[in-house]
Amino acid sequence: MMNKKLGRGWILAGLLAATATTAGLAGAGLAQSGQAMHGMSGMSGHMMSADPAAMEAHFDKMLAEVLPDGTPEQKTRLKALARTVHADLGGVHAQFRQVHERAHAMLLRPIVDRAGLEALRVEQLHQIDVVSRRLVGALADMAEVLTPEQRVRLAAHLKER
Repeated sequence: MMNKKLGRGWILAGLLAATATTAGLAGAGLAQSGQAMHGMSGMSGHMMSADPAAMEAHFDKMLAEVLPDGTPEQKTRLKALARTVHADLGGVHAQFRQVHERAHAMLLRPIVDRAGLEALRVEQLHQIDVVSRRLVGALADMAEVLTPEQRVRLAAHLKER
């Protein structure tokens, strides 16, 4: 009987880990869509470090590549929006990691806390919704900075990647 409970716990752990991974990937996928231009220069998402000089250099390179005809005002506004989103969402990965650790701890207890696991699931879904709303808003803000022609060219450029 104990092995059966332990087996179920590990199955639940696997399912929860898969859910956490899916949620993390969804968040990362959304982050990648919000950082779509950023990936074009070859830097990976985690290379967008806390180093402000490296981040500025990266934003400059990205803007030069994808918006060569952008006005200085457009580039300034886009960089400000990107900085804000980066700062706002910087802790998301850490939050997902904490939820995973909490779930792991719950699953190692003698009795599986189903209500606690469900609360973690709901918490994680809420966090994904917050991230999604923030990224969609930021993408709309950034799109409004560009002209319709620039948006068409940018979309074509992104499609090539």
